[in-house]
Amino acid sequence: MKKKAKAKPKPKIEFQEIVTETGRRSYERLRLSRVKYFGNPHMFLDLRIFQRGFDLKTDEEVYFPTKHGVQFKEEQFQSLMGRWTLVPSLLFHALILKKAYPAMKKEEYDMAVFKAFKTVEMKVRELSGLPNEIIGVDLMRKAFATEDGPLTDKTTPRSEREALSHLFSGSIGCYKNPHSHREVQLSFNEAFEMLLLASHLLNVLNMRDSTKKKKTVS
Repeated sequence: MKKKAKAKPKPKIEFQEIVTETGRRSYERLRLSRVKYFGNPHMFLDLRIFQRGFDLKTDEEVYFPTKHGVQFKEEQFQSLMGRWTLVPSLLFHALILKKAYPAMKKEEYDMAVFKAFKTVEMKVRELSGLPNEIIGVDLMRKAFATEDGPLTDKTTPRSEREALSHLFSGSIGCYKNPHSHREVQLSFNEAFEMLLLASHLLNVLNMRDSTKKKKTVS
């Protein structure tokens, strides 16, 4: 008679945490957990159905894991779950969603970045009142000039005013200008990060605009 092969021992869990869960049926929950096993360098994501039961020792209601689920390496999450699981409406400024994000959905990443920072440039010009012939980095430098820039905040230390001028100038110089002169190869993640930066700059401009309006009213 053939000897039955011994079942491999289950790997021991070193670390486990629940990321999120939701009800599936009245007696089931769908739970996403992060799991780390002893002797394995990878962190795993475990998406599994848990079924309601009772702890015989405490007589309390608990949920037990079932065999219905899937487990994969955490670094595979992006490719398995897809790029569009991100929620741009919660992360991006409304103007970025309108002007730049449609190009992202078409996988036109360089165009999305160009449109995002062109939107920033146009907003700076609108709020600063500077003429159309001043463009790009020059526009940012004049709008946020530390002493007399129409968008500079003199209530902040000079070093912070200079830093904000550098931030706007550098962003336009790095992410708007190259995309207007040549084709730039970008990945989804790179473009997404740049759109987040453009959103941040627009939020700063919103705050400046709000502050100016309050001063005008008072």
